[in-house]
Amino acid sequence: MLIILQGMSQLELEDEVQDDLKRATGEFTKDADDANKLNRILQLTGFSDPVYAEAYVTVHHYDIVLDVTVINRTKETLQNLCLELATMGDLKLVERPQNYTLAPESSKQIKANIKVSSTETGVIFGNIVYETSSNVLERTVIVLNDIHIDIMDYIAPASCADVAFRTMWAEFEWENK
Repeated sequence: MLIILQGMSQLELEDEVQDDLKRATGEFTKDADDANKLNRILQLTGFSDPVYAEAYVTVHHYDIVLDVTVINRTKETLQNLCLELATMGDLKLVERPQNYTLAPESSKQIKANIKVSSTETGVIFGNIVYETSSNVLERTVIVLNDIHIDIMDYIAPASCADVAFRTMWAEFEWENK
């Protein structure tokens, strides 16, 4: 790659060199990968809700990791903020996320791990529950949008020799009936 030095600032030049090094070592992420990552972000609450939440879903074999960003859009401190999750299908929440106190207009990253026992379609749903510290402790519940986990999330391309494929195909019970 030819780098034209004319008209480039020192910072732009250093960025260009870093990008070249990343490309050479195979570390550089492609735009398609970045677009695919953006497709995995799901909006859980509305923009007008006092607490905004979105989740980045990662499916890896039999594990699902939800990286939930929660943003306090109010001028009040939210106490005992809890992300309550439940699953339907062959999904199981590993451990319940802890409670947090969220300052006004601040955000928090909450991770939730889910185990998958079979590759069937499943649904993750839940609520965000918090208390405000006005005169009386007031408990508020925000219902989250559902997260649908599709069987296509578990399928990854692979290669198989013809002989091995025919052997495995012959072993499938449903094919031999």
